[in-house]
Amino acid sequence: MRFPSISIVALAASVLSPVLVVAQSNVVIKIDGSDVSIPLSGQTSYDSNQDERMRRPLVVSADGRSVTVEGNTHRALPLTPALTIKASTTMELDVTIGDIQEAQALCIDENTGHSPSRCFVFAHTQDLSSSWHVLEPQTPEGETRHYSIPIGHYFWGVNKYNYLAYMQDNDSNDRDSGSMTIANIQISDGAEYFIEQDGIRHYVNTAEQKSIGSGQDSWQYGLKVSDDGKSMQVQGNMHRAVPLDTAVTIDVNTQLDFDFTLEDLRDLHALCFADSTLNKNKCLVAGKQEHWSNVFYLSPQTQQGESHHYSLPIGLLYQGTFDHIMFIQDNDSGCRSCGDATYANVKLSQIVHPELDIMVNGVVQKIKASTAVSARDDQDTKTNFLEFPTSVSVTMIGNTHKALTITEPFTIDKATELDFDFTLGKIEEHHTICIVTDPSNIASYTSTTGGKRCFTVAWTQNVGWDVDITPQTPEGETRHYSIPIGLWHPGGTAYYLVLVQDNDANKLTGKATFSNIEFSQRPDLVINIDGVDTSVFNYQLSYGTRQDFEQNLIEVSDDGKSASLYGNLHKAIELPTPVTITDDTVLSFTLDVEQELEIVSICFDEDLSDQVHARCLKLSGYQTRDFGTLIYKGIKQTYEGERKEYLIRLKEFYTGTFQYIVFQHDNDGASRHDGISHFSDIALYEIEPSCLTGATFNFNLNECTIDGFVAGVQSSMASVGACAGKDAWRELLSLWDGQSDSDVRKRIQDICVSGNAGETVSFDMLLDSEKQFVEEFFDGGNKWNYEVDEAGGPDLATNAAESEFFDGGNKWNYEVDEAGGPDLATNAARITYADEKFDDKTAISLPHVHNFEGCELRAAMCCYVAARDADSEPTDNSDACYMEFKNSQESSHVRDGYSIYPDDSEGAFTCHGFAWGNDSGYADAAFKGNTLFNVAMKRGLYTSKEVEELPGAPMCGCVEHMPVVSRADCTKTTVTQTISVSFKPVTQFFAETSITSVAHEDCGDLTTHYGQLVTDGKATATEALKLKRHLVGDGQCGNALYDFLETKGFIYPGSGVSSTQAKK
Repeated sequence: MRFPSISIVALAASVLSPVLVVAQSNVVIKIDGSDVSIPLSGQTSYDSNQDERMRRPLVVSADGRSVTVEGNTHRALPLTPALTIKASTTMELDVTIGDIQEAQALCIDENTGHSPSRCFVFAHTQDLSSSWHVLEPQTPEGETRHYSIPIGHYFWGVNKYNYLAYMQDNDSNDRDSGSMTIANIQISDGAEYFIEQDGIRHYVNTAEQKSIGSGQDSWQYGLKVSDDGKSMQVQGNMHRAVPLDTAVTIDVNTQLDFDFTLEDLRDLHALCFADSTLNKNKCLVAGKQEHWSNVFYLSPQTQQGESHHYSLPIGLLYQGTFDHIMFIQDNDSGCRSCGDATYANVKLSQIVHPELDIMVNGVVQKIKASTAVSARDDQDTKTNFLEFPTSVSVTMIGNTHKALTITEPFTIDKATELDFDFTLGKIEEHHTICIVTDPSNIASYTSTTGGKRCFTVAWTQNVGWDVDITPQTPEGETRHYSIPIGLWHPGGTAYYLVLVQDNDANKLTGKATFSNIEFSQRPDLVINIDGVDTSVFNYQLSYGTRQDFEQNLIEVSDDGKSASLYGNLHKAIELPTPVTITDDTVLSFTLDVEQELEIVSICFDEDLSDQVHARCLKLSGYQTRDFGTLIYKGIKQTYEGERKEYLIRLKEFYTGTFQYIVFQHDNDGASRHDGISHFSDIALYEIEPSCLTGATFNFNLNECTIDGFVAGVQSSMASVGACAGKDAWRELLSLWDGQSDSDVRKRIQDICVSGNAGETVSFDMLLDSEKQFVEEFFDGGNKWNYEVDEAGGPDLATNAAESEFFDGGNKWNYEVDEAGGPDLATNAARITYADEKFDDKTAISLPHVHNFEGCELRAAMCCYVAARDADSEPTDNSDACYMEFKNSQESSHVRDGYSIYPDDSEGAFTCHGFAWGNDSGYADAAFKGNTLFNVAMKRGLYTSKEVEELPGAPMCGCVEHMPVVSRADCTKTTVTQTISVSFKPVTQFFAETSITSVAHEDCGDLTTHYGQLVTDGKATATEALKLKRHLVGDGQCGNALYDFLETKGFIYPGSGVSSTQAKK
């Protein structure tokens, strides 16, 4: 940008020599393009002590445009009206020096007192003080030069300058010596500096510029305006205010843009807006070497030699109407003339601020960015503005303590939750979100009175007024937070959202974004009390001593009827009114254990202590001792993957009046966030006499399951007037005076078993043998397993009744069928008889032998290593991995030990199994003895002639007692039957079963079939995972062996191992 400077041109002396035709009475100069005549009659001495009483006249050319001064002369001509000089005012003239003297100059002054600072020196021989404006280059004797002087750079004022003075100083003995001619004086104003607001130019009046600050401004240095009026150059120490022709208004939506160039950095460089008070508290600092208070520091600061464009929402810093613009270039050093900065293209405009969408209780609320203010003036860097990259996110850059006004204030209480996503670009001291409820004191966000209002999710420095939320977000990552702020916040009406990114070391660094901010209320927990759904305010208190993990909360479903527990927590929720538990009070609920942990319990208590009375009922968990005051005896347990319904008559444990319902979810392990359980449909009611008393009804079932039985009762109750709208479980509990649902289940199972009594045969009766024979057979020991059928050899039909039949010594297992030897078809005729007489029309009970005790997974299988046919081997459908003897001590007859089978070393090996549902009334459960008979006797022994067990293992048994294998084939049993159930007042329930058919069919792979049981709700996913520890899958024996041997302190070396124990 071009700024006016002194311009000097040498001219031929002959051209400018005055031609005196007649004595001229006026001097003519041009001001702003017009001739102005100055009468000589008004001339006066300029410093009367020097002018020798005007003894030497001014010589004026005929056109009045040239004035020659001869000898010592100090002469002032009056300017009427007085001259106004602006920063852009320039004076042009031609100067001829005929005879050089001590000082030859032209002055523009307010008075005739002679001020050197108002004089421009063209030639001199005498040393002059710095107050004089000595032009360079000087005009030599005998030469003429043209000067263009930016006089507005040196002094200024409105109607202030009254005299034009010609000065030729000669204090020598010959005072008549010296000659100077000044011609063609033109004074004109250049472009005035302007700023724009909304496209309209607002010009300043630099003639009225004022010094601001006592003793701060160096008045001798003037502002410099560019030719186009768009730039203002500030040189030297300057604290200067310039009035605007019309005031500008800055409101909350005003944006400021300007360009700043810094050539010479000094203490501080600032642009300010001010009203008539000329206060410096509205200054924007663009460059600095020292720090001032009560000003705004722009970011980034401009360094020496740099230019920056600044664009900022100035209306967020201050607002008002301003009639001055100020320029501050502070330089308190010895070189007061140093410092050089330019402000260009200053524009004020209106912008539309973004809005931040937050969610409050399911409703979008728009927070205006225009409401952003410093939450604390002593902490906030005001010019670090919030940024809004999207409608749901706000970014903090640099040190920030900003408050946003909440458009529609809402209530914070003990059940309030705050959710958001947090992205950390660069970590600083702490990154925090706060909620202020004092409408008159935003700075109260750091108060700890009554609680804490701020929540920090990343930090390098701890402060005492916030809650540190873990885990922290690492740099470069995004995390979602769900914070129960009501637990710490004192509550009230939320008026301000405060965002903090604190950095006292470097105010400009740090970056973080809060997104998807949502405030919500945890739903009330709904408990049905005496038939009325009762809302319980969801304020969760820590229960007990030092057990609760405060940040883990119970999650209540939207309808309030389900409570989900995650990780370690011990929480009490206060009931709206205390409940009284009597001898007739029943607690009912459903528990679903998704991930098992140490203890799951439910309690009622009169206080928050867990140390005094036994109030908590243990329902689940793998902890087996050190229960303290927990009640665990007589309470059925729910295991991982299970869902169970509970009816508990509380009089067995305690009675009284209680203020709190309590949930314990104890996990003291390494990860206190592990463990998941769900309570639902919690109810308390007083048991009443059963509506079934006196009723008569009947219903039919295809399977006599507990759920089916209860459903049949429920359906039948619709026809019993007194039972309308009532619950069958409750009525059955009352009918049988039960203490819990377990009592009801047991009664139903007994009824169903009694219904099958006439249609059931024991396994021992089936084979016409004693228990020992059966047991030995399934261990692979009696002679059914070991004989070889040869001509003239053992006879299965004759020997079938011997006691060692099922013990592994029985010839059914060990005989080999050869020509002329034992004949299985003959010797095992009992199998054919039993199959024809019983299997397809009678329920066969599972044998009461150790092989089938403890079938927790409800799956069994038989595995064989030999065949009765002398020239045959069993079908090789599986691989044996290993056998741990302690799992079948009664079969292996040793306390512990194991055998391993790497690389298919067991030879031909076949396994066949079956599984049944988790209710004894399911057909596959009620007829599991039939399935065993079909798998072990008919298919395994009689048809396939498969015999003998893997060493140390049973031949047949629960999968928990069997070897770990890769897989097993599968058989399932289907039954066509009708169970008729009737109820009469005297006999109550009576069940009778009519069996039409029992059929067995292939179900492929046992593991796959078990997955179908999970799908059908007859087994759990957890049970399916446990089954895979016994049936590990094709090709997985190596991995299974590695894991198993690692528990023994050995390392499995892979293929080629032939010993039963690998060496470490």
